[in-house]
Amino acid sequence: MRKALLFLIFSFLAFSLYAQNRVVRGKVISPEDGTGLPGVSVFVKGTSKGTVTDQEGMYQVEVTPQENTLVFSFIGYLTKEVAIDNQESINITLQTDTKQLSEIVVTGYTSVDKRLLNESVGVVKADAIKDLPVASIDGVLQGQTSGIQVLQNSGTPGGAMSVRIRGTTSINGSGQPLYVIDGIPVTTDDYAQVGYEGQGISALSDLNPNEVESFSVLKDAAAVAIYGARASNGVVLITTKRGKKGNSVIAFNTYQGVQQVWHKLDMLDKRQWMEYRNDLTNSEVFTEADMNDPSIPNTDWQDVIFRSAAMSSYDLSVTGGDDKTKFFASGSYFQQDGIVIGSAFRRINARFNLDHRVNKRLNIGTSIGFTNSKTNRIESDASLHGPLPNGISMPAIYPVYNDDGTYNQDGPYSNPVSIAKEATNENFTYRAIGNVFAELEIISGLTFTTKWGVDFYNLREHAFEFNTVQGQKYNGLGFETYTNALNLVSNSILRYEKSFDKHSMDVLLGYSFEKKQVRDIYIRGQDYASPDLQYLNSASTFVDPSAGAVDKGIRSFFAKANYNYDNKYLLGLSGRIDASSNFGENNKNGFFPAVSAGWRLSEESFIRDNVEQISQLKLRASYGLLGNDATSAFQYAALYGTGTYNGQPTVYPINMPNPDLKWETTVQFDMGVDVGLFNDKITLTADFYNKRTKDLLLDRPLPPGSGFTSVAENIGEMENKGIELTISGGHDFGPVHWTTNFNISANRNKVTKLYGNQPIDDIGRGGNRVMVGQPIGVFYSFKSLGVDPSTGDMVYYDKNDDGQITTDDRMVVGNPQPKFIGGFTNTFSYAGFDLSVFLQFTYGNDVFNGSRLFLESLQGGDNQTTDVLRRWKQPGDITDIPRATLEPVAADNKRVSSRFIEDGSYLRVKNVTIGYNFNKELLSRVHVSSLRLYVSAQNLFTFTRYSGLDPEVNYSGNSTSLIGTDFFTFPQARALTVGLNLKF
Repeated sequence: MRKALLFLIFSFLAFSLYAQNRVVRGKVISPEDGTGLPGVSVFVKGTSKGTVTDQEGMYQVEVTPQENTLVFSFIGYLTKEVAIDNQESINITLQTDTKQLSEIVVTGYTSVDKRLLNESVGVVKADAIKDLPVASIDGVLQGQTSGIQVLQNSGTPGGAMSVRIRGTTSINGSGQPLYVIDGIPVTTDDYAQVGYEGQGISALSDLNPNEVESFSVLKDAAAVAIYGARASNGVVLITTKRGKKGNSVIAFNTYQGVQQVWHKLDMLDKRQWMEYRNDLTNSEVFTEADMNDPSIPNTDWQDVIFRSAAMSSYDLSVTGGDDKTKFFASGSYFQQDGIVIGSAFRRINARFNLDHRVNKRLNIGTSIGFTNSKTNRIESDASLHGPLPNGISMPAIYPVYNDDGTYNQDGPYSNPVSIAKEATNENFTYRAIGNVFAELEIISGLTFTTKWGVDFYNLREHAFEFNTVQGQKYNGLGFETYTNALNLVSNSILRYEKSFDKHSMDVLLGYSFEKKQVRDIYIRGQDYASPDLQYLNSASTFVDPSAGAVDKGIRSFFAKANYNYDNKYLLGLSGRIDASSNFGENNKNGFFPAVSAGWRLSEESFIRDNVEQISQLKLRASYGLLGNDATSAFQYAALYGTGTYNGQPTVYPINMPNPDLKWETTVQFDMGVDVGLFNDKITLTADFYNKRTKDLLLDRPLPPGSGFTSVAENIGEMENKGIELTISGGHDFGPVHWTTNFNISANRNKVTKLYGNQPIDDIGRGGNRVMVGQPIGVFYSFKSLGVDPSTGDMVYYDKNDDGQITTDDRMVVGNPQPKFIGGFTNTFSYAGFDLSVFLQFTYGNDVFNGSRLFLESLQGGDNQTTDVLRRWKQPGDITDIPRATLEPVAADNKRVSSRFIEDGSYLRVKNVTIGYNFNKELLSRVHVSSLRLYVSAQNLFTFTRYSGLDPEVNYSGNSTSLIGTDFFTFPQARALTVGLNLKF
């Protein structure tokens, strides 16, 4: 009986205790779209108990009878207190705090409120690029944010671009940043095997800018160290568009346009060229009658090779969803003819993104993109067998066609029209980029995410010539290449978020691996029976066929932790351990840590309560180590080649192994300030950084007795220092709304160490050089002092004063690195009208105009620019153009020197767009939600002192050291487009 009584008493007490504590559940809703708001702090007032809402905005918290108030807080929203009373379910909608509103920034493996971000990250939203008629996703970044230099190497449709974030950190390795799309690193290499110099194939050209929601450009060590061995050049995170809750929305965007060359060279006409030839030969090659003879053509070859070229884009998308499933699907077609005859680019894209909530704890989804593209390429850069170089160099006296309709081949070079029309150079790409993911909330605040992705890239190149000078030389010349690149990626992340009282922390641990396979085949064929049989099975001779296979991979463990106290004091830690197959056992693993800190002074009472004009003031700093493994595979190992010896197959070593080879390592320090004034109507971001790169992978010369010329070693060092400034703002002038964004960056690069301080010399046509104490790629050649009035020959500076001009007299005569880069955007809206003006500029860089080596040679059969009209003709003439002569001694007049180096600075009116948005109330009557028509001009004006076709050039494409050289490079086009944006 006593035992039964005690059991009843204890049961009653336990029941009473249980009844005292209870769990309150609910959902926090966004006021913008009614969806759940993740990351909201929910805590019991007067205690340290609390939680954060999950991805769907759900929460639960245990309370006692004495605890009667829940406090909901989130940056950008007004804090709200709610009485619990007897409620077991509390759903609330937070209201936007206009003073504290901030955007969410995507960073490495997570996203952060911008006001709590203590990393240097540039953000470009879709609205900023929506009217730019640019084919590739890297091109749209030009001038949009500080610290990133985007150089369009040429105007070739679908051509590659060079992107540098805070300068160049490698000499022999890649200078391109790592691109990550929806969390998956993607292939960006140029796999073209038929070389066209600056017109390389860009894997990024396969991606459609219209599918992008936002770009995050990660710049400092704290932002990029989480990507470890590939972060030295910076990281570009690309987030594609996803579905949203609500009614399905169909969007159709299109534009049609025409492109033209914005600048032509002033070349000699028929009479001028005849007079020049008479002067050159010191004889009457052409008489006055010849000059007046109408039967001798006066062909303007630039009018022949340049054309008005069409471009168009069509993009159709559907987006929508409900509480459980959200989707985005799109299809697009882009077509661009080049302004040089024979060139074109066409791309077809499809994308499907899906997010599905299985239950309150599990979310799954996928992102899938498909691309098919075709590029018609023409030889141009660094070539004397292309429509552009041949057309510009062809004298005006030669016609395009003979009287019988055949191509006239009497000129000094092959007829450019025959090359454009008779030479086939086609590239076909097929690409699939996709991932699937699952996110599981284990307990409140603790989630596990796994993502598996694949990037498959197939490139086929087909080239054939028969009825051209080069084709006839080989009795038909053909190329066929295939490249398959498959990259498999997996990321698994465990993340914990917790807020209590004034403390908030976000910690993640992750594991990642990548496996990449590349397979390629190259075959060259000659001796074809007919121009109609252009595939390799019709070739009688095969030259240098080859096939290759490379497998490589990387395995990584990484961690990241962010902590803030009272939304005032911020601390971030991150680290990554990478193991790469590019390096041997001695240095296979690398560790890349980073630390960052921030102080939001605007949250301190001495500013918040006394300086109402300051809405945001934050100081931040970061420090970390970054790596670069973008180098040729397996240089650490003993590699072998194959051949024949005495008619027998042989295997022989081709390199000296180096098992101690390791990463190129960059140590970066960054210090910045973020300022917001007048409720963020004016914002300012400024950064100073110092990047020091060591262990650069270079080739150390070996004595001939070793059997090898060099061995790869970590022996170089380099530094980049710079400042960045971004100012944004907006104001309403009555009914006119104005916003502005200005950014400017200055980077100073310097090579600080090479093997034995021996320079890497005479790189490319312009004489680029890598040397200690100078920026990478300086122009190192002879300093021109002008024309000797007594002889008409060029005079060069005798540096060592030995009375002779030799290679010892060369010196630094130019710097291709710009002093400043930037962009300036202004937008205006009034009633339904909008106007956007975007300026982009580069200042302080030099360009070697290699085209002038031929076009101002005054020695050969090429046509010349009209600058040669002021050439030296008799003793006493004062001019900067030497004499025309065939004397061998005058060959020095066109030697590579400062004579051909020009100021490459420019200010470009990159885009001007005028649009009109129709009245939504009227549109609703025909079931249309929005309609916008616009007119846009790209590259409308360019202000520059550069005399070539375009100051934004680099004939060698993505090289880090051969830079700033123009050699008959395909110029950018001026484009005028008319577009439509429709939603219903």
